[in-house]
Amino acid sequence: MKRSQSLTILGTMPSLGLPGGELSIDCRGFTPGLSSKVYLGEVEAPVISASESRIIARLPESPKCLGLVLEVGQKRSALFPFSLATRLAADLHPVTSPVVDPEGNIITTISGSRGQQVAQPLVRLTKREGKTHFPCEIMNPTGLAFSNDGQLYISSRSDGTVLRYTGFEHLEVVAEDLGVPCGLAFDSKGLLYVGDRSGRIFRIDPSGNREEFARLEPSISAYHLAIDNEDRLYVTGPTFAMRDSLIRLSRDGTAEVLVQGLARPQGMAFLPDGDLLICAAFQGKKGIFRYSPVNGNIQHYMAAPVLVGLALAGQDMFLAGNSSIYWIQLSGQAAVN
Repeated sequence: MKRSQSLTILGTMPSLGLPGGELSIDCRGFTPGLSSKVYLGEVEAPVISASESRIIARLPESPKCLGLVLEVGQKRSALFPFSLATRLAADLHPVTSPVVDPEGNIITTISGSRGQQVAQPLVRLTKREGKTHFPCEIMNPTGLAFSNDGQLYISSRSDGTVLRYTGFEHLEVVAEDLGVPCGLAFDSKGLLYVGDRSGRIFRIDPSGNREEFARLEPSISAYHLAIDNEDRLYVTGPTFAMRDSLIRLSRDGTAEVLVQGLARPQGMAFLPDGDLLICAAFQGKKGIFRYSPVNGNIQHYMAAPVLVGLALAGQDMFLAGNSSIYWIQLSGQAAVN
């Protein structure tokens, strides 16, 4: 099959993707029709809509993906580099962002439906060794966060508690009567923030003393939290509204709406440059969006179905769907936890 000088991929928007996402491809010389195809690695990507200059394609699973190729009859375009996330593990049930432990392993959950006791609800993943299950007795583990001393904290939306899992061996209750606690985040001083689905944001000090830090609109599923390098708290969570917001809480609990019009905003993580990645749908697109707290710009960063959450470690990004964890390498843009 001949490569065509006129059949060319000019660019994609965005440049990262996850299977199931919808990718926009700018091109030249494409002819919509049954003999015209888009390939991601060796796998055909279903075309949703197409013209001679733009294609919308749904990203397939393609473990050996090196990039995109267009095919029209006997003509093929040159390979265009594109990064696609690969599935790291399935048969899970994360309900918020995974976390990365001090050794670089990914921690996530098989949370179960409300009131369901899963025998081994906490899971450790590595890129090479697969899954390790922890037989800890936590009902509906939800939010996850590592403290500054490397201990794992877990919220239970069933029991209304936050627990500390010391050394992955000993469970103890840190705080209780927290409503339906979901998201967790630590600031630089070791203060723990907990998002209650009813709309309360609690702040808990290392001794277990708590206060109601802020009150927001109730969420229909969960609050998701992230802390920036100035100890400001960022909050997302689907509500009963048709469109939701990204909210920032100052250190004294004052709320500021940063972005409006998000659909099902969920997990978040910060890049080293201070930009925030958000799992959401926005302006007809789905996946991950990159928000700049400096200038307020927001752009589509990764094409994907709406995700539950994400975590960053080095140049690795781990993405949580409803039942799977995916991995992608962020070449040239190192990330941090």
